[in-house]
Amino acid sequence: MNRQDSTEFQVFKTVLTYSLVIIIMPIMSFFVSRMIVFDALFGMSGTSSNVSAAIVAVLVLHGALGAFIYRAYFDGQTKLAPKID
Repeated sequence: MNRQDSTEFQVFKTVLTYSLVIIIMPIMSFFVSRMIVFDALFGMSGTSSNVSAAIVAVLVLHGALGAFIYRAYFDGQTKLAPKID
């Protein structure tokens, strides 16, 4: 495996990881926050519990997307060696 293949595999692994986080974390945060936080701790039920949990899921999604964009923007800016003629 040469350096280019290694770099492409690293990019694939990063994108796959963030894709799974973007898909799984909001779903998990919705159900966990609804069942444990809003239903059990606060005693909310019905629509108010679902709306509050949806807000938490949207915030988690925005955090994951922000982390992915930050990583994609700043990780790709490697310092290039100056060109020597």
